[in-house]
Amino acid sequence: MQNLPQSRSNKIALTLLILGSIFWLGGINIRALIGNELLDYDQFQFKNSIPPDRENTLFQLIANASLVIVISYAFVLISAVWFMATTKLKMKQNGWLLMCVILFFTFVPVEAYTFYLDIKFMLLYHSELPNRDEILRIFGKRLGSLSGVPVIAMFCYYTIIPIAIFRPLRKKDDKEEKTS
Repeated sequence: MQNLPQSRSNKIALTLLILGSIFWLGGINIRALIGNELLDYDQFQFKNSIPPDRENTLFQLIANASLVIVISYAFVLISAVWFMATTKLKMKQNGWLLMCVILFFTFVPVEAYTFYLDIKFMLLYHSELPNRDEILRIFGKRLGSLSGVPVIAMFCYYTIIPIAIFRPLRKKDDKEEKTS
């Protein structure tokens, strides 16, 4: 298949998309690992035996990771729109690109809602007198938000990676078929 020359703007958008995705997906994993320290999975509830200073440290780490995630997702979203607006690739010939676009943009409303909860968590944590019970309530709401759709979204985001690497469903142009 013929490689179409991409503009400089398109290459910059793709670079920002890749770098933002690394920070965004990495931040999601880090926040999940930190959040697991607050949960007792035997009864699927919050641990009561965590000392207050350790719990406060975990809240701080979650708030900081959420900030990185929200900022990097904004970069990913903007650069994805920028990339799609400037690319010379046709979705009709590149089914893999269409699959990536559908998998990513389908969950933008889900991410917007969960980021609303993340920002609410961060603002509450950084307020003058953070309320522990309210912080745990927002964290619990974030975990159970939209009946697990954010987890499905994360699986879709990780599915985009092999699709973009292996690029299935590519069609050859008529000119290429005649020369082959």
